Order: sequence, then structure tokens, then C-alpha cells
Amino acid sequence: MQVVYVDVLLGLNLFINYFLLLAVGRFLHLTVRRLRLLGGAALGAAYSLTILAPPLPAILSLLCRLAVSAVIMLAAYPLRSPKLLLRGVTAFYLVNFAFAGFLLAFWYLTSTQGILIRNSVVYFNLSPVVFLTATVLAYGAVRLIQRLTGREEPKALLCRVSATRAGESVSFSARVDTGNSLTEPFSGAPVIVADAEAVAALIPPQEEGCRLVPYHTVSGSGLLHAFRPESLMIECAGKVTKPPQVYIAVSERPVSQDGFHALLNPSLLE
Repeated sequence: MQVVYVDVLLGLNLFINYFLLLAVGRFLHLTVRRLRLLGGAALGAAYSLTILAPPLPAILSLLCRLAVSAVIMLAAYPLRSPKLLLRGVTAFYLVNFAFAGFLLAFWYLTSTQGILIRNSVVYFNLSPVVFLTATVLAYGAVRLIQRLTGREEPKALLCRVSATRAGESVSFSARVDTGNSLTEPFSGAPVIVADAEAVAALIPPQEEGCRLVPYHTVSGSGLLHAFRPESLMIECAGKVTKPPQVYIAVSERPVSQDGFHALLNPSLLE
């Protein structure tokens, strides 16, 4: 009979879920907030206690697991649309499967005895030190895959943008966004997506040279009004760039809650 230690079960699941959620955030380029990750990990740890309950029917167990995974992802990240939530849950399961495969291989190679699976919760009879080491190694493997597949974000993310138009000047913080590949359809010029408030002084009337830039995201698609500044300078990682052609697309919604006000197309720094 397999013995399950509750303190070990909760502690290890809290630690493991934290790293799994962190890996999902890094993989999807989501904004990571440590307290939210800890809250999501705590929910996952609490759910692991169902291993002590009587076995559930397979379908009910699967539905419960899917529902709990969605709640965990919502607790950990601000996933504001069903599509984004679906993407997050899918990534969460992919990372979980990768981690479970890593542990199974580790368990097989070390010939450790004891494994219990009940209500979609897996309990390995591994020492806490070995379990924690395996978790860190698995997280490192996910990060390595990110680098090899080009999904790793650049280190110098935050920049300062200064722009002028019609005698007005603005300056705002921006983040390099590897997911921003927007270009103005006719000229092919790269596009900066900025908060309306940050560039309000520069926005011309719509009939004065404004363009419509189509965008597509996991949360939907639409059109952004964009204009071309007379001059624009980007200060990033100690370097100053003055792109000859660039458009600023105006977002009525804040692009972030983390202190920056625009998303840069990475090609602007080349």
C-alpha cells in the first residue's frame, strides 16, 4: 500500500506548480507577477489533496481537472478572453506533460519504487530533494527549448521613445514585444502600438494622414488608427535608434499595467 505524506504532497505540489506556471508564462510571454503565481500554485497544491479521496469516474475526474486548470491559470495570469484562456490552459497541460514525462524517465532510470495515480493527481515516491532537483532541471529544459525555438524574449525589453509632430513632443516608456510584427499595409513601415493617453498630443484628425492598421491577436482582431510622426527616437540598452519610417498606432485600451505605455516592433531596433 502506497503511503502519502500530506505535508510532502502539499509542499512539493506548491513548488512544482509554481515552476510550471512560471514556465507557461515565459513560453507565452505573459506578464509574470510572483504573488499571482504563488496563488495559482497554492490552488494546484490544494487540488492535489484529492489524491486522498475515493477514485472518481474517469470522465468526471477529467472534467474536474480541466476546470481546476482553468481556475489556476486565471489566478496566475490576467487571461481576459476565452481564446487566451484556452491557449493558457493548453500550454499549462503541455508543460505538465513534459514535466511528467521527465519525472517518469527519472523514476524509471533510478528504479525508485512507488507511484500512485488517483483523480488525475500523480504521487511519486521520490525524496523531496530529488523531486525538487528534478523540478528545477525540468524547468531548465523548458527554458532551453524556448531559446532553441526562438521564443526567448530579448533581455533589453524596456526602452524610451521620444516623438514629435506638428510642433508637439511626447516621451513615453515602451517594451520590445516579440509578438508585435505589425506593419503599415501600404509602406511596410513597422508600427509602434501606444496608449492613446501617451501620444494624445500628437494624434492628428483622422482625415489628416491617418492609416488603418489591421491586427490579429489571440483575443481577437480589428483595426487601429495609426499616424506617422515627423521624428522618432528610441533609447534602448544604451543605444539610440532613429528609424526613418515608423507609424504609431493608437490603442484606446492601456497596453499594459506594468508601467510602460507602448509595444515596439523588434525590427525598429535593427
